[in-house]
Amino acid sequence: MTVDKKFKKKLKRKEKKAGLKRKRRRFESIERLDELLGLLDFRLQMRRYQDAISLALRILKLDPECKKAFDRAVLCAARLGNNVNTYSLLSHGWEYGLIDHKRNLLALAQMACEAGDTEFSADVLNELAKNGIKYQGRLTKSEFKLIQRLKETVSRPIGEFPAQGADDKQDSTSNNHPIDNAHDPQTPGKDNDEARRPDPNVTEEDEKPLLVQVEVDPQPLLDAVTHGPAATKETLDMTLLAYEVSFQTTYDELLCLPLLKGVEAFWYQRETARKVMKDFRGRAILADEVGLGKTIEACLVLKEYMVRGLVKTALILVPSSLVNQWKGELLEKFGLSFVSTNDDLFRHDPEAFWDEPLVLASIHTARSKRHFEAVTRRFNDIVVVDEAHHLKEHTTVNWKLVNALQKTFLLLLTATPVQNNLEELYTLVTLLKPGHLQTRKAFKSKFMARGNPTDPINRELLREMLREVMIRNTRSVARVQLPPRFANTIKVTPGLDEAAFFSKLEVFVRDEMGRAESALVKMQLRRLLETAGSSFAACTGILKTMAVAGYERSERAKGLLEEIAGLKDSAKVDRVLDIILAGREKVLVFVKYRATLHLLNSVFQRKGIRHAIFQGGMTNEQKLAAVETFRDNCRVLLTTGSGGEGHNLQFCHNIINYDLPWNPMEIEQRIGRIHRIGQKQQVHIYNFCSEGSIEDRILYVLDRKINMFELVIGEIDMILGRLRGEKEFADMVFDLWVQNINEASLDKAFEEMGTRLKRAKAAYDKTKTLDEKLFTDDFGM
Repeated sequence: MTVDKKFKKKLKRKEKKAGLKRKRRRFESIERLDELLGLLDFRLQMRRYQDAISLALRILKLDPECKKAFDRAVLCAARLGNNVNTYSLLSHGWEYGLIDHKRNLLALAQMACEAGDTEFSADVLNELAKNGIKYQGRLTKSEFKLIQRLKETVSRPIGEFPAQGADDKQDSTSNNHPIDNAHDPQTPGKDNDEARRPDPNVTEEDEKPLLVQVEVDPQPLLDAVTHGPAATKETLDMTLLAYEVSFQTTYDELLCLPLLKGVEAFWYQRETARKVMKDFRGRAILADEVGLGKTIEACLVLKEYMVRGLVKTALILVPSSLVNQWKGELLEKFGLSFVSTNDDLFRHDPEAFWDEPLVLASIHTARSKRHFEAVTRRFNDIVVVDEAHHLKEHTTVNWKLVNALQKTFLLLLTATPVQNNLEELYTLVTLLKPGHLQTRKAFKSKFMARGNPTDPINRELLREMLREVMIRNTRSVARVQLPPRFANTIKVTPGLDEAAFFSKLEVFVRDEMGRAESALVKMQLRRLLETAGSSFAACTGILKTMAVAGYERSERAKGLLEEIAGLKDSAKVDRVLDIILAGREKVLVFVKYRATLHLLNSVFQRKGIRHAIFQGGMTNEQKLAAVETFRDNCRVLLTTGSGGEGHNLQFCHNIINYDLPWNPMEIEQRIGRIHRIGQKQQVHIYNFCSEGSIEDRILYVLDRKINMFELVIGEIDMILGRLRGEKEFADMVFDLWVQNINEASLDKAFEEMGTRLKRAKAAYDKTKTLDEKLFTDDFGM
């Protein structure tokens, strides 16, 4: 009996809590609805009808029975002359009983008949015939004639229409579809036709129009224009913008969107940005699945806060390998100029660097003992941390750095919030909202099962608490389904002269690496080896630099220059020409070095292959012209690593990687130029390499071991992140090559790397399964 009483009390408390929660959500919904309706009226007053109708449709999605939003939407559709929207809206109004005017009913009947739905048209006409007295407005004679024509068209008999004093004249607002002007927000309350409703107490004399004369004194306005202070056009534009911003009491309208360049912010990204600012107050975990654009979402929030004047100082912390990528996107897409730890300013004057308002830094650099104090001393309006799963342990320097930062807003970006243990969630959430998940001990007790640290107890309660700090969009919710992509490796066998040159070059690089003392010389030697995998033309440029007078390696470099002068990249060029000339489809040809680009450009010109060139250093107008030429007038776009960044190239679905960067992320970025939302066809990738080269071995471990070219864009970085620590993949490859001289040891070293990559992929797959299990679609938009 005691147990039963306890159960009933517990159930009662649960029901009370659920009731309070529903009540709170209802009040929040009403508050948000009022804000949206206010913004809707503003858009109508500004005659932004398309924006207004979009907002009205959003309101109707929140509250299908909102009469005010329905009336505004019908008005906008009428002003725009959009009959498709009008029919859809009137059908919605019919379903929810929102139509209150005879003309709107008649318009719906006519549109239904024109759409071939005569049954629906008959239903509407019968309603107008039987219950017309409860609807506002009066129909004209021409509208009665339209009813007769519709009655003849529909498939079943329609009731008789009651007689009314129809006006002989067609209303000036009637057109092909006699839809009324609905309820204009400038004259709220009454319908425009309501004034024409017959009143038996009003005589014909009373109905005569009242003559009103208005006199205006123009002098005050003339004095202000003539003698008032003059303002510049910039001041006027700023004043108008301030006036518009004054209406933006919420984040339902993103002011930054017109200021973006080459950014296609998808609906779920816009909604995520709004939710972060409106509901999460600028502190959130963005945990979208890989490839859905967490970077765009974070930058939208950053840009919006800056436009509204809420952010003037910002710090973005990312892995070392992503610094340049972030810097490029911030500048080219969002117009934000950040200083970065790859800039000369950081190397020459670190103190001045950390005093800059907008800083983009490698987290590895920022956490170092040399910079930790300077980083934590500065105040940041917003901090953004990419790959935030590297903060999963509260004992690490990474976590301590972010926790010590002075900040107002904080965004943590990670596709895998949990990798090994639920306690990682607690660590991340504590950075955002300390105490939200109580103490660490209480969290473990309440949510973690002994012996299984990844499967939570009280799962629903944990999800409810996480929804207050986390957004996770999935491909199913975002409706992102890309066609498959297929990779083909084309190995080119070097000729005897080429093979001999490569052997001498390898000996030269290994010998000099053994003597090199500075990091600069080592980097130059690595680059020499990379250029050799691209073209002899690219390799020549590095050798010329090394052969300058006074350089200690100059004599050997000069000898290599003499040998390379007689060599041509004929074998690889011929294979590329075969692929291009064999088909008629468009092809995107990627090269890493400009010397290689110039080589292929001259070859294509000699062969009469029409092509466009896209490379860094071109102006925006030149880049746009190149993309347009590629789309409309030629089959080939020859491009460096920038590869049409910020431009839609989904009309092409073939890629040739003439050379292969040693960084897999660069390869993935190339593929991402066309294998993205909007691509309708299968993507084909042709990877070229010389047989037995480093590029050949890189392709072996990436393609054969982890099927890189079948992964979703972004997943390769998740896998490499588990493998490399702070060392870049390209550095790992170069170190393996330097340390293993003969072919057998080199094969063994790359085989071991492939095995480590497979283990890293298996661990990532396990993490992905865990995250899918914990964070279902209810964390998305």
